[in-house]
Amino acid sequence: MMRDDAAFNALYEQYYTDVYCFAYSVLKDHFLAQDAVQETFLKVFRYFNSLKVEEKKASWLFTITRNTAIDFYRKRLKSLETSHDKMESIAIAAEAEAPDHMETKSIHEQISALEPQFQQSLLLVYEHGLTYEQLAVYQNTTVSAVKSKLHRAKKKLRSLAQ
Repeated sequence: MMRDDAAFNALYEQYYTDVYCFAYSVLKDHFLAQDAVQETFLKVFRYFNSLKVEEKKASWLFTITRNTAIDFYRKRLKSLETSHDKMESIAIAAEAEAPDHMETKSIHEQISALEPQFQQSLLLVYEHGLTYEQLAVYQNTTVSAVKSKLHRAKKKLRSLAQ
């Protein structure tokens, strides 16, 4: 079956920005939203001629966008949980292997070299004992964003320690 390339291009031009904004509203990440938009339009292109009613193409497009963005979101959550678990085990191992001469003062100096957002997250969780959920509420964000921020903070802290 021949695809109607002109109609697809018109649909793409008309809805690209709306699809991107919708995907971004779900994912809250520019690069993931771009990937979701690309995946959405690939799916649309593949099945473009299967929809016969012209008026339903927009709702069909946004249904595909929603499902694709949710799939990307779930994959991101799964990878963040996996990387967080790995980072926790690495941090525990690093603490166990740390030389005894590393003083708390040295660790605080390294933490103070971090960006304020990372300092706050590390100190509130590891020094003041906040849970990830409590920190998420305090920072008005999600638990997965907290985990991601802590992961980046630990990574920067390790690079400073070397």
